[in-house]
Amino acid sequence: MFNETVNAASTVVNQTLNYLSTDFFSRILAILEAPIKNPQMLWMLLPLLATAILIEFYFGRYKDEELGWNTAYGNALVLAFISIDLLRHTYEPLGLTIRDAIFVGNSKIFVALIIFSFALLLLFIDFFHFLPKKLAYAISSPAYINFLGLIGIMLVYSSKIPLDWTTFGACLVILILFIIIAELLYLMVPTHHSPINRILTVDDKEKKKN
Repeated sequence: MFNETVNAASTVVNQTLNYLSTDFFSRILAILEAPIKNPQMLWMLLPLLATAILIEFYFGRYKDEELGWNTAYGNALVLAFISIDLLRHTYEPLGLTIRDAIFVGNSKIFVALIIFSFALLLLFIDFFHFLPKKLAYAISSPAYINFLGLIGIMLVYSSKIPLDWTTFGACLVILILFIIIAELLYLMVPTHHSPINRILTVDDKEKKKN
């Protein structure tokens, strides 16, 4: 009985390691290599990637600043525009309408529809200030918005990446890596200290705050 349990556990471990070393990591590489194999997506990817990097540099420089409802709303609009382009890409090359693309079973269009629906939800939340400020700013932050746009573009524009649980897990791993890199960029940038703060007295600073 004990030997059977050990053998079963060993089999599960071996299968898991084999899955991770072949399917899972291969899928991560396939997603990351998608822009190289599909250069047409670079027109959408590069501006988003540049925006993500520059925004992290900005908030790293001015760490005391917060996002703001207007900026959060603008981020949601950007995501909506990206999703519209993804919708166009799923049906236009085939000469289909959106309705036709849905009914012919094009799974890529559901990625675009999910992103579009999420963008509409964010627009509603940010326009009406529906959620607490910190929570709304978190889900509408440039890092998450840009990541969702980047992943959506790579999945929709690439015809060789299937939509399954392996891809979902690979996207989560890439998200974690993206957040780590964004945090490192944020921390690496020296904080800006206004020269005027060096000559103001404590009373002056209090008056300035008020």
